[in-house]
Amino acid sequence: MFYTLAKLFWLLANPLNLILILLCVAVLLLWSHWKRQGLWLVSLIASSLLATAILPLGNWLLYPLNNQFAPFLSSSAKIDGIILLAGGVVDLKISQQMGHAVPGKASDRLVEFIRLAKAYPKAQLLICGGTAEKGRNANQTEQPEATLIAEYLINSGLHGTRILVEDRSLDTFENALFGYQLARPRVGQKWLLVTSSWHMPRALASFRAQDWPVIAAPSGYNAKNTFLMRFNLKAGLGALDLAMHEYFGLLAYRLSGRINSVWSGA
Repeated sequence: MFYTLAKLFWLLANPLNLILILLCVAVLLLWSHWKRQGLWLVSLIASSLLATAILPLGNWLLYPLNNQFAPFLSSSAKIDGIILLAGGVVDLKISQQMGHAVPGKASDRLVEFIRLAKAYPKAQLLICGGTAEKGRNANQTEQPEATLIAEYLINSGLHGTRILVEDRSLDTFENALFGYQLARPRVGQKWLLVTSSWHMPRALASFRAQDWPVIAAPSGYNAKNTFLMRFNLKAGLGALDLAMHEYFGLLAYRLSGRINSVWSGA
């Protein structure tokens, strides 16, 4: 139920969809007796789009998420396991057409995961992620994302005996819940969590809510404050979309009791 409601909410709250809805409302107002209100709404939409194209609004919002956790530096300390959260690591649609894993928009997670897997050759590897785009009733012939990633890793030389595949989860909370049930980590073990830096606060909070004190190992770390102005509406909307999605996710998880804090800290 939570997954479905979240998808429906974001269908309306997505910046591009929201702008389209407001623009349609403005057009209706312009063709009615409320032309003045319609003009004000059109002006508001135009000024908002201009500000988004010029000002790095999305980057301002993403900066606290991206920089909450520093990159994980490999050391001689014992690491018992490494967790990879799917969700764009491979492109499911193209992978299905090609018959093998094709890198997706979050493939930087896979690069970091492989680096750590090689740095800690005795660590157990856990891959979490089902077929979120199609939900639990996905076509049985279509492989979940975690399965595709596991096959890719094995073909790349990693031993299959090291890999655990959790392929039921549809969101971050279920990554933690089902991943914990599969891995059954023991008290005192050290597990690394690999996901995008902007996603790490919500992911880490979800795992810690399962009494699993994982260690952050973010990928795509953004060390620089990229606040330079430019004129690029596509990039501006993309960053704003990502930031709003993650902040709404943190709020929804906290209000629903899925996490204990929206800012878990290092």
